[in-house]
Amino acid sequence: MSSSNRQLQAGPLSAELADGGLRRVRYGGVEILRSLAFVVRDEQADRCVHGNGELSLREESGRFEVSYETAVDCEGLDLAWRVRIVGSARGLDFTAWARARGGVEGDFQHGLHGGRAGLEMVYPRNALAGRSVHVEHVDGSAESTVLPEPDAMLRLSQLSSLTHEPAPGLQVGCRLEGSEFEMVGQRWGGKAFFRLHPRALSPSHSYLLTRGRTLVQMARFSFSVPGSMQ
Repeated sequence: MSSSNRQLQAGPLSAELADGGLRRVRYGGVEILRSLAFVVRDEQADRCVHGNGELSLREESGRFEVSYETAVDCEGLDLAWRVRIVGSARGLDFTAWARARGGVEGDFQHGLHGGRAGLEMVYPRNALAGRSVHVEHVDGSAESTVLPEPDAMLRLSQLSSLTHEPAPGLQVGCRLEGSEFEMVGQRWGGKAFFRLHPRALSPSHSYLLTRGRTLVQMARFSFSVPGSMQ
């Protein structure tokens, strides 16, 4: 199947499928995410372009399931990766598997020459700025805070989950697995947003990509809404 853009719908959940990732994710008409994808970046943080992938899509009443598999060779970071996306009225799961090709050892976070590969979620400014969020960290600690504007010196580190309310009565939870994640506020091209991605620096060696090893990352979203939005 072609990897061209396609609109997905599962009850109140909608998204645009593009290049093995999602754009403009909405729930009940409320924008939840600007984008959600597995992204490979070079040492200048530029996004690497992957080859044409194999895509399969299954749509049922109130549910969609996407599988996408491809590979990328970018400044020494040679990866084969695949994703599985499952969406329904109850939630959205995005799972990515990655492995080094050709037996070359690389660092999942830094690549061979400082690149980075992993799940990236871009939140629109209006969904988080000035709003209360509850975050949990990989060490088991938790906190609630109000996020500033994206261009402030925001950095939430070692995240394992984030829960927020992008619109009155709509609660969105995101549980992260497979890495230590951080959120930063950014501005680019005149637009402000929040980016959630694997930590750029990690003291752990558990993310090394070696021959025969597959590394997995997952973002699992849950939705809690009033009855009128079901």
